[in-house]
Amino acid sequence: MLDTLRANSRSVLTYVLFGIIIVVFVISFGPGSRGCTDTSVLEATYAAKVNGVTITAADFQQHYGQIFRSYQQRAGQAFTRELADQLGLRSVAMNQLVERELVIEEARRRGVRVGDEDLSRAVKEIPAFQTDGRFDIDLYTRAVASAYGSPSNFEERLRSDLAYQKMLVLLRETVNVSPDEVREAWLAESDRVNLVVVRFPLAAGRSEVKVTDADVKAFLAANGPRVDQFYKDNPARFEKKKRVRARHILVKVPESAGTAEDAAAKGKIEALAERARKGEDFGKLAAEASEDPSSKDHGGELGFFGEGTMAKPFEDAAFALQPGQISGPVRTRFGWHLVQVEEVQPPQTTSIDAARPEIARELAETEAAKALLRKKAEAALAAARAGRSLAGLYPPADAGKDAKAPKAAPVKIGGQVVSAEETGPFSRSGDYVPRLGPVPGLAADAFEAGSGQVLGRVYETAAGPVVAAVKERQKPDPARFAEKSEELASRLRNRREAQVEAAWLKELREKADVNVNEAFLRGEVPIRSPDLE
Repeated sequence: MLDTLRANSRSVLTYVLFGIIIVVFVISFGPGSRGCTDTSVLEATYAAKVNGVTITAADFQQHYGQIFRSYQQRAGQAFTRELADQLGLRSVAMNQLVERELVIEEARRRGVRVGDEDLSRAVKEIPAFQTDGRFDIDLYTRAVASAYGSPSNFEERLRSDLAYQKMLVLLRETVNVSPDEVREAWLAESDRVNLVVVRFPLAAGRSEVKVTDADVKAFLAANGPRVDQFYKDNPARFEKKKRVRARHILVKVPESAGTAEDAAAKGKIEALAERARKGEDFGKLAAEASEDPSSKDHGGELGFFGEGTMAKPFEDAAFALQPGQISGPVRTRFGWHLVQVEEVQPPQTTSIDAARPEIARELAETEAAKALLRKKAEAALAAARAGRSLAGLYPPADAGKDAKAPKAAPVKIGGQVVSAEETGPFSRSGDYVPRLGPVPGLAADAFEAGSGQVLGRVYETAAGPVVAAVKERQKPDPARFAEKSEELASRLRNRREAQVEAAWLKELREKADVNVNEAFLRGEVPIRSPDLE
């Protein structure tokens, strides 16, 4: 499919360039960029390797910081590191870096190029390189020399960024959407239903059931293989590897340094080690003397880390220490380090024999909760089919607070209020139902029902059973197709482009040799980015 792309390259390059140059500059020169990122010991290990090309820890740190900042600009200070972890931002950053490298390699292989004229035009259009609206060569030279060392280094990165964007635009240009597809999509999208649903949450049910030791013993006797399989399926829960929490002091010296320069740096570390062993606070020494900007202001604090996270010599030294101990001088490619370990979390493995009672109790509670909730859901369904409304049976938590409204006591399960709620109108999309997620059979039954109809069964979900009734049923009106077709065609094309791009990237990744350092995704590598300070 992509063999035809080169013929279209000139037709797309112009709007690619002008559409991305500002973004390119922000990414390349904003806080957290390659030229602005503080180096630390964490850079000594790779984040990923793509067909032999290394994505460094510094690449990951800077890119994660940029993504975090963009989220925070939209959400405000409420967007925290904890929320970022819940959203899987580390995986997002890693996947984007891997995919960028794959696309650039494929662009190179396909002969997609950005010529000198196009590169020059892109550079001159970047507002940060302009004075009074005109390109300023002196400003440009100073800026890129400061951030990248030289204009040629920056231009190499910019050329890659432009080739990346150009490759994706050329790919998207292969997508076509026919009028028949637009009409089909309109019919499907205009066929909508709004449900009233009641969820009976499993977590709330578990807090309401009581499982005795005798119940646990009986469950374990009857379900031994199931309990053992749970243990095998959840190794991370029962096996914890060794981790240490450490501080460090860095005196920078390049790998290529001469003997005298290297010896001088080592001498500084030895002098600092002597002061620390005589009782001076290690954190204060780090704040005073360390040349690692990303940890210096934190007293050299690196947080907890596990194996495969740090440079090998640094890691070997840290893992050999006991809490409070200070290493001798440690040489990495960044210079000489002094390491102090503050805490050691030894590896812990809970044996299957020790874990069985805990697992059996959890599974027994879950089964008891499911049985309790199923009974409550069936009772609600029977009442709704007899003429009661779900909203009346399960009023909201604040029901009755308005003096003019009829009094209605909220229903609680395990202390949690269970209320009827609307999904909002939605169209067919497999088993997906708004607010509920995938629920086998529910959407299909809803689209066969009419307004006001109670759906005839209890639906099981991983979070607990659900009962539902149709509040509103909307069917397609052919008279409205003309006014909606253009908008729908645009949305359908965008969706198709995203699908084609995702499938193509997946294909590239499957064919590639990609090795991701999982320590970055598990959060074992502390994020040291100016964006997050």
